[in-house]
Amino acid sequence: MQDFPRVLFITPVAFNPFTGGGATFSSLFAGWPKDRLATIHNDADPTTNDVCENYYVLGPDELDFIEPFGWLRRRRRSAPQVANAATDDTPPSPPGTIDRIRNYLLRDSIPERSRLTPELHRWIADFRPAVIYTILGSNGMMALIENIHATFHLPLVVHIMDDWSTSAHRSGVFAPLERFKMNRWLAHFFKVAETCLGISPAMQDAYSKRYGRPFTAIQFTLDTERWAATAKRDLATAQPPEFLYVGSIFADAQLQSLIDCAKAITELNGEGFPATLRIVTQARNIARYRHLLDLHPSITLEPSQFDEPTFFDMLARADALLLPVNFDSHSVSLMRYSMPTKVPSYLVSGTPCLVYGSADTAQVQYARDAGWGHVIAGRSLPALKAALRRIVEDMPLRQALSDAARKASVNHDEKRVRPMFQNVLRQAALAHSTRR
Repeated sequence: MQDFPRVLFITPVAFNPFTGGGATFSSLFAGWPKDRLATIHNDADPTTNDVCENYYVLGPDELDFIEPFGWLRRRRRSAPQVANAATDDTPPSPPGTIDRIRNYLLRDSIPERSRLTPELHRWIADFRPAVIYTILGSNGMMALIENIHATFHLPLVVHIMDDWSTSAHRSGVFAPLERFKMNRWLAHFFKVAETCLGISPAMQDAYSKRYGRPFTAIQFTLDTERWAATAKRDLATAQPPEFLYVGSIFADAQLQSLIDCAKAITELNGEGFPATLRIVTQARNIARYRHLLDLHPSITLEPSQFDEPTFFDMLARADALLLPVNFDSHSVSLMRYSMPTKVPSYLVSGTPCLVYGSADTAQVQYARDAGWGHVIAGRSLPALKAALRRIVEDMPLRQALSDAARKASVNHDEKRVRPMFQNVLRQAALAHSTRR
């Protein structure tokens, strides 16, 4: 199987259908022989075995905060839990000692330490990888990746999912030192990597200029021919029309704009324009943000537990899809070059999409340039309310958005994107073996 080199994936986000990263990796590695793929990770979300079956979960021996912060976190995790009748909708517990220290003094800049333990070394040696694929991660994670890279003399393929480095380590007493470490690690990896990948064309261009080497844009991919068969055909809207948001919710990505959408739906119902908003996300997000989003009986929050056919049927049944992005400078800085995993699925569904967010982000620019989104690029509740009404009442607009979405969906077809990605791994392994 020379066409499939043995890939060691080192990542804070592993394979699963619940998160954008997990779904992206599953789509890109689909068809890769399972015996030639192994994953080292510290992902708190459960992993799935449909793409990869060989996992090594990093423990505190391999990666943790420096002491005493590591000890405080381990002590908190080992503390007995009070039994109750909690459900997935239970609000998060009050912060413990380490959380209070982090929030008020250290923020996101607690130093980490990492170690290539004998157990991890043996596990890697037994797998016999030919190439490392990684999305990097925290400073401790990057130190561990470099240790593995240097110890086993393996080529690297680096894939960046969003512009997290611009906002990381900006506060906290250790921030200056940790930011210096982070930038040094990034410069190192982008220099030594065989190939560097980004998540969008905008990131490809920006990172190529920033780091002085080529980047290639590769993101989530899907079988557009299969799911186009389930796409929306009848653009007539239901009464009341259903607006749908599907996906993760992050405070520094789309939460505030999604709250604006909930407020707009609430006000529209109060003004005699009945409409529903359905938010489908992970159960932990419902627990964390229900009090901010559940503003009216017309708004429902549902856990994202469904298979692919159900997911695409849900997109096609909705009257309009929502793609919110925060407007604040911190969120825009983080999301500037990101492309949400949901975008290709939104496009192939043919359902008209309302995009509410800063024009300084790649996803909003893509929607505007390709014409598949009705874009509101300034934060305004009246403008948002008017757009929500128009996207369900203006049939020519609905038809134009649907047509443009289907046309743009070919950019994400698995027959184009997946071979490109998998060939990157093959070429990295081949180039390295040729030099040895």
